[in-house]
Amino acid sequence: MAYTAQAVERSYDVDVEIGRVSGPELTALPENKNIKRPAPKKAPYFKYAVLCACVFAALMCILTSYNRVNELTTAAAALENQLVELESTANALNAKKEQRFNLAYVEDVAVNQLGMVKLDKNQITYVAISNPEKITVAANDTESTPGLVAGIVKSFNAVVEYLN
Repeated sequence: MAYTAQAVERSYDVDVEIGRVSGPELTALPENKNIKRPAPKKAPYFKYAVLCACVFAALMCILTSYNRVNELTTAAAALENQLVELESTANALNAKKEQRFNLAYVEDVAVNQLGMVKLDKNQITYVAISNPEKITVAANDTESTPGLVAGIVKSFNAVVEYLN
C-alpha cells in the first residue's frame, strides 16, 4: 500500500495537555493492479567479465614492460662495466707502448739484453753516393795526420764520447 502525505496546513497542532504534536495526516492511495512492474534487473556479468579482462590485460602489459626495462637496465650496467675494463686495459697498453718507444728503454734493452755497444767516433764510416749505382767510401782522416796528433784526437774523441 502506498501512502501520501497531504499537507493542508503547514502548522502543527500542539496538544499541551497530552504533550502530543500532530502533523500532516497520512492517507492511503488505492493500489493499481493493472500496472506491469519491470522485472528486477540482472547484474551485467558479461560487462564485469570484459572489464576484468581489460584490467588483467593492462596489468600484464605493465608487468611485461617493467620486465623489459629491468632487462635493459641490467644489460646497460654490464656494458658500462665492460667499458670501464676496456678503458683501463687501453690505458695500460698505452703506457706500455710509450715505455717501449722511449729511447732510454730501447737503449737499455740493446745494451743489457742484446749486448750491443755504442760505436766510437772513429768506427763510423760515412758513405757518399753521387751515382746510385756506384758507392765510394770517404777517405779516413786519421791516415793523413801524423801519429802523435792522431793519438791526441783519438783520446779527445773517447773523452767526449764518454761524457755524452
